[in-house]
Amino acid sequence: MELSLVKGDTIDDGETEYLSDEDVKLAEPSKMAVNNRDALLDKVGDISWPENVEWIHKLSVDIDQEQEVDVNDDLARELAFYTQALEGTRQAFEKLQSTGRPFLRPEDYYADMVKADSHMEKVKSRLLAEKQKMEEAEERRKVREAKRLSKEIQSQKLKERAKQKKEDIESVKKWRKQRQQSGFADNDADKALNFEDGKVFERSQKKRPGVSPGDRSGGKAKQAFVKGKKQKKGDVKNSKFGFGGKKGLKKQNTADTTNDFGGFSKKGAVAGNKRKR
Repeated sequence: MELSLVKGDTIDDGETEYLSDEDVKLAEPSKMAVNNRDALLDKVGDISWPENVEWIHKLSVDIDQEQEVDVNDDLARELAFYTQALEGTRQAFEKLQSTGRPFLRPEDYYADMVKADSHMEKVKSRLLAEKQKMEEAEERRKVREAKRLSKEIQSQKLKERAKQKKEDIESVKKWRKQRQQSGFADNDADKALNFEDGKVFERSQKKRPGVSPGDRSGGKAKQAFVKGKKQKKGDVKNSKFGFGGKKGLKKQNTADTTNDFGGFSKKGAVAGNKRKR
């Protein structure tokens, strides 16, 4: 395919790929066109502002650029724009003040916003949500930091306790060695203080046979009752209440008391049900 151009020039299909609309040559202007320069200048004089017109009708400000600006330097070019706009605004403000005409917006004048209130509400809600997310993230970071510090403090305390324990054991060993050197060593006493293995003193979990958990007499009252001896009032109270001290386990059930239905009365249960009705 060939394109017809001026004066019979043609372009093949392969060349059209590298041509745009601006590259295509236009046809020559008409031979009948007239370039009347005087008439054009006369028309420009008709539509242009007269020389003696007041500035308030034009509102144009000219700023002289003293120094040349490199257009390829983005920072210098934008700074020149800013400087020209600032200087032009200052000159225009002074000229408007000199005219004595009102040009500032009244205080009671409210212009319509470019964006609707609903849109601004959405923007506000989004900003608040982002702020809340940032605060929550900061709180989580503080919690993690506090946990890390607490773990470090706890590990430090454990180390201090282990160190103190080791020092105590070493002091006991030193004391024993001094006793042996002085000739006052007692093997039985040393065995009684043998806690170097790290075991703490624990309460024995062995139960006394034939003694209920709430019996403060050590099973003596029960043994006396079994043998047929007459119990004294004080012995009964002592076996029930003990001689003072802790009394929290005196009513605790055991396997024997749980399976013992000797004190259960069927008549009393029936009468109780009738009373409830």
